Amino acid sequence: MRPLGIKPTREEDARLHDKGVTPESELATPDAGKAMIDLNTWDLTIPEGKPATTITTGQLQKGYQSKYFKKDGSQVVFWAPVTGTTTKGSSYPRSELREAYSTGVKRNWKYTAASNNRLSARLAVEKVPSEGRIIIGQIHAKDLSAPYLKVIYNQIRGVGYVTVEARKKPKDAKSPVIMSYTGMPLGQTFTYDVQLSKKGLLKVAINGQTYQEQINSNWNKYYLYFKAGSYVTDNKGPSTEGGRVRFLDLRASH
Repeated sequence: MRPLGIKPTREEDARLHDKGVTPESELATPDAGKAMIDLNTWDLTIPEGKPATTITTGQLQKGYQSKYFKKDGSQVVFWAPVTGTTTKGSSYPRSELREAYSTGVKRNWKYTAASNNRLSARLAVEKVPSEGRIIIGQIHAKDLSAPYLKVIYNQIRGVGYVTVEARKKPKDAKSPVIMSYTGMPLGQTFTYDVQLSKKGLLKVAINGQTYQEQINSNWNKYYLYFKAGSYVTDNKGPSTEGGRVRFLDLRASH
């Protein structure tokens, strides 16, 4: 991926088109001047209780806060310690929002039902566990144990990366990396933008650097939903170890 702050030339844009990649200028990212986190259309999982506790949409609407989920002005901070409890079927703790309707009913959708399904965020990862990996955004599938897509922050030997993994077919055992953005230190603000069109065209952008592909049509049999927050893939260490993620902007739309 291109280093921060350096834009592609017209010739490079043309080469990106040839490879099926949308240039930076053609894919919108959240407006840095307009913060927007609407907590009226999510519920929240926190790493407390067995299995992990769900904070309802109604509780979020009434201003719920805890050590796992705090408002800081217009921003929201997620904290998931490696010692936290887990949801059924997972081995790792999370402080993570799950898409819902304002009534509190969980929202599940087929990508063919809307012109565009989009999850966009502006955020900074402030702390990682010793394994160095936090899932910060997902497209999950109802009735499947594994998600379709994951946006992941990785820190390897002190170097930060943002990667995107996507499962090619619903029942594939692995989800290969489809794009990677290098040089993302802890505390640095960046954006991600995930769009899935009615025709199954996936577009993903990290800081405006983009990738696109046509997804396998078998995914249209499943109901999907967005998730975002701090989901650490680490469950060893002291309670002071974990993942802290600050979201300045988070939007889901259909």
